[in-house]
Amino acid sequence: MFVSDLIGDPVVDRVQEPVGRVKDIIITLGETFPKVTGLLIKREDNKKEAILLLAEVDLIGPQFVTTRSVRSRITFTELRDGEVLLERDIFDKQIVDVDGARVIRVNDLKLAKVEQEVRLIAADTGLAGLLRRLGMLRLVNWILKFFGRQTPETLIGWDHVEPLKTDFNKGYIAIPHKRTAELHPADIAHIISQVNPDQRKELFTSLSEKTAAESLHELEPMIGAMLLQTIDTKKALGILEKMPVDEVADLLGDLPPERTEEFLRLIRIKKSAEIRKLLKHHDETAGGLMTTEFITLPQGLTVEETINRLRETAPSAETIYYLYVVDEAERLVGVLSLRNLIISLPEKRLEEVMIRDCITVTVEMNQRQVAEVISKYNLLAVPVIDGEGRVQGIVTVDDVIDLMLPPVSRRKRQMLG
Repeated sequence: MFVSDLIGDPVVDRVQEPVGRVKDIIITLGETFPKVTGLLIKREDNKKEAILLLAEVDLIGPQFVTTRSVRSRITFTELRDGEVLLERDIFDKQIVDVDGARVIRVNDLKLAKVEQEVRLIAADTGLAGLLRRLGMLRLVNWILKFFGRQTPETLIGWDHVEPLKTDFNKGYIAIPHKRTAELHPADIAHIISQVNPDQRKELFTSLSEKTAAESLHELEPMIGAMLLQTIDTKKALGILEKMPVDEVADLLGDLPPERTEEFLRLIRIKKSAEIRKLLKHHDETAGGLMTTEFITLPQGLTVEETINRLRETAPSAETIYYLYVVDEAERLVGVLSLRNLIISLPEKRLEEVMIRDCITVTVEMNQRQVAEVISKYNLLAVPVIDGEGRVQGIVTVDDVIDLMLPPVSRRKRQMLG
């Protein structure tokens, strides 16, 4: 049966004398399917609230609850630490459907007898749960029956739910920590964006630094900046160190200047210098979109020498789909795809196998124009050059994907995280 079926039910003793009415149901967390340990009732004799332990209960039915002994012999108790009231603490609160990677609201809770115990087995997050609580489910189903339909139940097994360490009175957010890392960062970001600020902090703090770093990029910039300000500085630094410099620059650009400067002083010197360089550019330009993590190579290297060098430098670059070839003055003279590098003879020099007519954009080019260039030439990345032809960074296709999507597709992507 469902919790809403029990709330308000009369409690009578073994000789049918009234004991009180059910106000709430008590569970103890800690097991996959929490055990019901008692009922919070409003007593008939003194109108006070008291707890009727389940050991005192003989029968729980849809119309009434009966006790094992007569009213005068019933032992009542008080609420203990660790016990949760289902209606007070979980009704109308949020839980995470991990399989669907979405946040949903608890409309009702399903109980079942498991061996000799009553346990919480599922949350009803659908319309049926809401109508049941309002006392309208039977009426609505009676009407729908004429059309051969019935209000569907939307149940999520409680084995998919685990509470975060948060105040029940402020809200309820649940997600199995052990499964969080299995979700795509975009799904995690979508979940974080749907909960209130306190819950965002709890959920974000529970993530590993690697998972948090990947998820931050998928969040709206203002939400990401807010999270960085609410978590402790050590955790924030650990996350920032695992992110590409362009993504860090995007985040820090939304922080107050004094907080940005604090992070820049604490981040590794080399990375901090790259971030400062990016922060100088306007967000709407190629300079604001680009990353400085890319690979340039001298044109005199052979293919074999290049492959050996890539084994050493690749981990620090965001993408190695394209290799940028430069002359002695560090000016861009050619570009080479990783595919062409692999199929070329080992003794060939880069200047012999590279493409000389490079597609480039300037630092101050509008971001929409950059997106159009990437789309027109089907590029995975485009180099950003200064007035002297030196590569300042690259803009990758994922940096401009939202600008290239039509409005409807863009809205769908944002809804998915």
